Amino acid sequence: MKNLPGKHGTTRYLTRLIDQKRQVANRNTACPPSLPRPALLSCDEYPFASTWQGASTGGGNYSRRMIDAKQNSAGGGALGGFYLYNRIIESDKFLVWIK
Repeated sequence: MKNLPGKHGTTRYLTRLIDQKRQVANRNTACPPSLPRPALLSCDEYPFASTWQGASTGGGNYSRRMIDAKQNSAGGGALGGFYLYNRIIESDKFLVWIK
């Protein structure tokens, strides 16, 4: 089992990454375009591409999984809403609590 940062209740924070090019590099490291994607699924990565702990900027300690594409898109939208609502800006620390 991987020991990834960001779990609520720890002090191993995720930190927000704004730079779009670095986010793309994080996404492409975890989920390269050459990775086959079954119908209706998309590649989801953790830590999020929008964090400094992402696959490229975080030193390569990440996880990926194929999940329902609509749910993945909705999750990305929820994360963007979280950033906006809570005013999470560059290098702000945060933790994730999944219900």
